[in-house]
Amino acid sequence: MTAATIRCRRHRSVLPPLTALAAALIAILMTLTISQPTPAIAAESVATCNPTAQNGCVNGILQDASKKPIAGVTVTLSGAESATTQTDANGKWAFSVTADGTYTVTIDESVAKAHGLGTNTADVEIVKNSFDKQRGVVRFDQSAGSAGGSSTGGDSGTSGTNGSSGSSKSGSAGASSANDTADAAGALSATLANIGARFWQQLYSGVIFGLMLGLMSVGMNLVYGTTRLSSFSHGEQVTLGGLMAYVGTQLLHWPLVISAVFAVAVGALTGWIQNELVWAPLRRKHVGPMQQMIVTIGLSMALQYLFQFFFGGDIKGITKSVPDSFALGPITTDAPTLISAGLAIVVIIGITLFLYKTRLGRATRAVSDNAALAAASGINVEQVVRIVWILSCAMAALSGVLLGIYLNGISWNTGATLLLLMFAAVTLGGLGTANGALVGSLVIGIVADMSSLIIPNDMRYASALAILIIVLLVRPQGIFGKAQRVG
Repeated sequence: MTAATIRCRRHRSVLPPLTALAAALIAILMTLTISQPTPAIAAESVATCNPTAQNGCVNGILQDASKKPIAGVTVTLSGAESATTQTDANGKWAFSVTADGTYTVTIDESVAKAHGLGTNTADVEIVKNSFDKQRGVVRFDQSAGSAGGSSTGGDSGTSGTNGSSGSSKSGSAGASSANDTADAAGALSATLANIGARFWQQLYSGVIFGLMLGLMSVGMNLVYGTTRLSSFSHGEQVTLGGLMAYVGTQLLHWPLVISAVFAVAVGALTGWIQNELVWAPLRRKHVGPMQQMIVTIGLSMALQYLFQFFFGGDIKGITKSVPDSFALGPITTDAPTLISAGLAIVVIIGITLFLYKTRLGRATRAVSDNAALAAASGINVEQVVRIVWILSCAMAALSGVLLGIYLNGISWNTGATLLLLMFAAVTLGGLGTANGALVGSLVIGIVADMSSLIIPNDMRYASALAILIIVLLVRPQGIFGKAQRVG
């Protein structure tokens, strides 16, 4: 017998035990893994909560019907994560959650009845990557009719007495059938009412978001009209405004109005500095719009990481208090949202009157139509462009303040997230037309929020961009743009 044959037999005799041992080890590991209990995910009870990319917030203020805080009440959170906490002396409570999903917040039913609250339970949806669903604010001091809880009624059908057995069964069956029909009709009516309420609420949210988007886009469109520059750093001007309002209210402890004025002033100053140090020298050197656009991309990236370095990666709240909500017909809103929307409308009307009723505004429109002809007519084109940069950056900063109030916070990349929507609004309305940017922003805002009724919330911006593509296929110059001859 050769040495090779002996080695071969030795290998054959060793391999089966090794294979069996490996299989046994794998089976033991799988058994241990399967039998290992999955740890329960627990939310974190915190004093204050600011949503970030890693966590969402569920919070509120527990008040009675007369708006007085209720302290020492146990608040229970259930859903993808669970936790309990107690309200503080001001009635405040907060949970930090890391998983997306629908959460149910509950207080004791006896507490709700004792203080005249509308309900003792409420549901909120948390989506960390969605601006309007990063934070869920729960209010129990609403009327019972506006609460989304289920109602239970007494037994409406009772068996008959002193009757024959057959008639008793017949009456019971008839009552049961009638109850089933009534329940089905009631469920259908409740479903339709819920759809109607969501429709009007989403339409309202779309209009509000469209107005704030319009405040950003009008300034961007003015810059494009006078310089033919598509600025990718315009979103960072929005972020700057919100962060400066945060500095004013939270770090310097100024009132919100003074902080907003400070943020707008800083935005206007940065617009002037940009034009004097970057864009005016590039124009004097006859650098084309394409090369200038590449500069704006670099400036955008630099500003984003500067914001992240100095302010961190979490969301900064401009205000600490939770505003009282109230109903306007089928719409639930609050005073800061209405004030923000009204201020945006006033500013947009003011810009429109400036463009059409003032001498400088008419000069701006002349430069936008034909800069060379405007210069030949005696208009100081550089002065007009300087003022446009100041106005556009000031409007972007104001929109950052209003957006931070509306969304309960501002982050280092908020403006960058909205940049594509700004470009979509400007292109949809018509490049170089201020009113077109406003109309395009309203269309984008309404379509984005309304589409969440039928498609997932994370895809709502995709639906707005799809509308942009369809409109441009039909009308390439946009809604208010002028058709131009090419070639």
